[in-house]
Amino acid sequence: MAEQRLKLVTIMNYPPEPNFQRMCGLFLDSVIAAGAESITILYEDHTPRVSARHHRMIDIELRKCRSHDVGHPHFNLRFKLPNLAALDYPFLYLDADIYVLGNLEYLWSRRNSKPWIGIDHQWVPGDPRTHRTPFLNSGVQLVGDPDFYDLKAILAVQNAVAPLAEHSRFAKQELFACPGADQAVLYRYFRSLGYDYTHPEIGPEWNSCAGITEIQSRNGVWKARTTGLPENDDVQLIHYWSQYKPWAIGCPIFASASIAESNEFA
Repeated sequence: MAEQRLKLVTIMNYPPEPNFQRMCGLFLDSVIAAGAESITILYEDHTPRVSARHHRMIDIELRKCRSHDVGHPHFNLRFKLPNLAALDYPFLYLDADIYVLGNLEYLWSRRNSKPWIGIDHQWVPGDPRTHRTPFLNSGVQLVGDPDFYDLKAILAVQNAVAPLAEHSRFAKQELFACPGADQAVLYRYFRSLGYDYTHPEIGPEWNSCAGITEIQSRNGVWKARTTGLPENDDVQLIHYWSQYKPWAIGCPIFASASIAESNEFA
């Protein structure tokens, strides 16, 4: 059987604003350079503006999807979770607010070692939400067995606790097992199975919060390393989640993107 191409999936449902467009363009630049061989972009009501240059570089599919009624209105629950679970092929999912420095083949080559691989959220000094026992960050998902991504089973576990939460003044905390929406639901599901979603060779360097990542250009190549943590890592993947969007933190990669590149998406 022929080796499967590195299939990358992302979601781009951002409003048509220049900062988001440039961020998504840089995302595509990075994943293509890092080894993605085919990209599927899911969206709902904001059609991604993918440049002709990117379309020439790689097979890119734009797939309009719909939200699903899963009992909660959060976008990541009604859209991200059900639409990723519906995919019927192995894939590497990355949030579009990511910039990849490492080689994605490193991740892809490990897809068959477990049916679903994720990475724990980093402890971020300035974000109290992360100051707890390790929990999942769903911005990076390596899915080797799509059948394991069982939406019906995932929701059944979550729905079992929903009636209890309705009668508690701590409803939100009890309804979601950790910070986040889809990642909290997945985290509860994996705990119910006694399933360890982590991989010993895929650590936080593959999902590093931009807020604790120092980025430098060395001989024209971007390098990054975490800073301010007890153990700092050479970063392979920068994640601009939440308040750490690249324009908000003065990311040098974002700042160095040329006007011509940003205008591709205007």
